Formats: sequence, C-alpha cells, structure tokens
Amino acid sequence: MILFFLFLFVSMSAYSGEIDGKGIVCKVYGDTVGYFFENDRAFEYKIAGGDKGLEVVKKDVGKYYTNENSIFINEIKINRKDLKYQKFSSFRGECEAYDNFSSFKDGFNIEKLIEDNKI
Repeated sequence: MILFFLFLFVSMSAYSGEIDGKGIVCKVYGDTVGYFFENDRAFEYKIAGGDKGLEVVKKDVGKYYTNENSIFINEIKINRKDLKYQKFSSFRGECEAYDNFSSFKDGFNIEKLIEDNKI
C-alpha cells in the first residue's frame, strides 16, 4: 500500500509544470473562477469589488499536479479532456482553456458577466 502511494506521488509530480503558461476559467454554480499555471504553481483569480468597480484578484493557491486525465489543485480536480470542474464531491462546474495570460484575462469579460445585473 505504501508503495502504491509513493508511486502515485512520484508519477503526479513528474507531470507538474507541463501546463505552465496556460489557464482555465470556470463557471461554478454561476460564479466565475480562474486558475493560471506558472512556475509549477496555481494562481486563483476571482472577480471582486475594488475601489472603482469590479476587478480580477489573484491568489497563490499552491502547487498543482497533473496526470494524463486530470489537473489537481488542492481539493480541486479538473478533467483535462472535457474540462469539468469538481471540488470535494458536490461543487461542480465547466471550464474553458486559454493558451496564454492575455487571453486568459480576457476570458473573464467582466462587462458581459454584469450586463444583466439589476442593481
């Protein structure tokens, strides 16, 4: 059993870093959250109120790991084939992939997200 976990950890860390420079933007229960991967770390981006309006806020959420099927960020698992998001067993969502930071940041499109707001 110990050998199994050791093998799993080594195989997962071997793929770490392969998606650096790429990002995903996910819709999870109507909220938008993004993850950009750089230097073997995942950075979470969320929309929050700022001094003059909504802005995208960055937070380092730690190392990420990958295998041939999934991306793992702490308790988050993202399927690499269909970009389905899963956190724990109940939080689920859909993601869209971006090849660079510029297109990733444009993927938030704050104006479109708030166009139907009543207040």
